[in-house]
Amino acid sequence: MSWSRHERIGPVDLYLGDCREVLPALLEKADLLVTDPPYRLTSGGRAKGPGTMSGIFSGAVYDNSGAMMDVLIGWPGMAGPLFEACRADCDAYVMADAKNVFPAQAAFAGACWKLHNLLVWDKGRCTANRWYMKNCEFVLYLWKGRARRINRCGSGQMHRLSHVKRTAHPAEKPVEVMERFILNSSQPGEIVLDPFAGSGATLLAAMRTGRRAIGVESDPRWFGAALERLEQQAAEAA
Repeated sequence: MSWSRHERIGPVDLYLGDCREVLPALLEKADLLVTDPPYRLTSGGRAKGPGTMSGIFSGAVYDNSGAMMDVLIGWPGMAGPLFEACRADCDAYVMADAKNVFPAQAAFAGACWKLHNLLVWDKGRCTANRWYMKNCEFVLYLWKGRARRINRCGSGQMHRLSHVKRTAHPAEKPVEVMERFILNSSQPGEIVLDPFAGSGATLLAAMRTGRRAIGVESDPRWFGAALERLEQQAAEAA
């Protein structure tokens, strides 16, 4: 079996495993990809002492003094499998920070994804930085096959939304941001894929908007957090 655990909560299928192994084994392909993948981060240098992280990662010790922190799956390693996991005509929203948006775009272009636009989430708060305060994240809005119009053509590139954290996940994203993407690029009943489910924001957004969803998470802790949030949402909607 390609996963160690599978739970179905209403219209959502959540898998515990490596997405590179899980996705090829799925029977259905996605109509929309919405994800915040794990990507390489810098430690923040020596501003708070050797090897410490700043912002949401403060308190975590990494002895790399400003060097890039590696992740298990790099951009080139995920772009191709995600292309294959989606239907012939499919949109994708892939989040990244300023240092990752260009390598991410290059990797997805190399896997035959095409770029519609670069979107911005203005977080309404700043992370300390000596080279301009960081107050936003970027979203690659991509497509494969035939291009489709968004459902709300008056939507702007920038979306400002302050975020109140709901879980302990260090990179938790607002459900409302994911809802915006899902409402613009899918129809009720279609399948939304998040191969890096984390705390489950994309899956919750899909559930709230009447879509089906497939989520994959490799960390048992965050799998459990996402499952708990989905079960709570399903119970409230019942």
